[in-house]
Amino acid sequence: MLFLRKFNDAVAKGASALLVISMAIIAITIPITVFSRYILKNTPIWTDETALFSLVWASMMGAAVGLRKGYQVGIRTLIEKAPKAIGAALEAFGFLFMLVFFGVLIYFGVKQTLFNTKQLSAAMRVPMAVPYAALPLGFAIMLLFTLEEALAFVARLRRRPSDASEAPKEA
Repeated sequence: MLFLRKFNDAVAKGASALLVISMAIIAITIPITVFSRYILKNTPIWTDETALFSLVWASMMGAAVGLRKGYQVGIRTLIEKAPKAIGAALEAFGFLFMLVFFGVLIYFGVKQTLFNTKQLSAAMRVPMAVPYAALPLGFAIMLLFTLEEALAFVARLRRRPSDASEAPKEA
């Protein structure tokens, strides 16, 4: 568990770095595009694709970093208001669903990325696998982060005695 946390910390730093780099590229290329299009009346062919590919990478890395930091939408109120056993079952189902969901998205993301390795982008002639690779990589990172949270959840369940085994409280 400690290894996974430390590994995920390093992965999160890498994803954050990719996010910052992607956003910086967008922040640089969009003004170049606007300036070139409206002032110089001649747009470089590479700026639109560069910004678009960077947006794909920024979206996937941002989603992964957001998941790591707990920014995703959750239904905590339902879990907290339910009896402990039902809340734990709902939380376990949520983790299981997310792990399966990310696994399916990784599978099809890899499949689509490999399918597009020979297709080149229209302007820059870059293999389309470059932007598509952000999907399986981003979902793999999200799977790792979810796995860490799921294992921490299981560890909490093992430490906490179940409702049935708790001694009744005396008045």
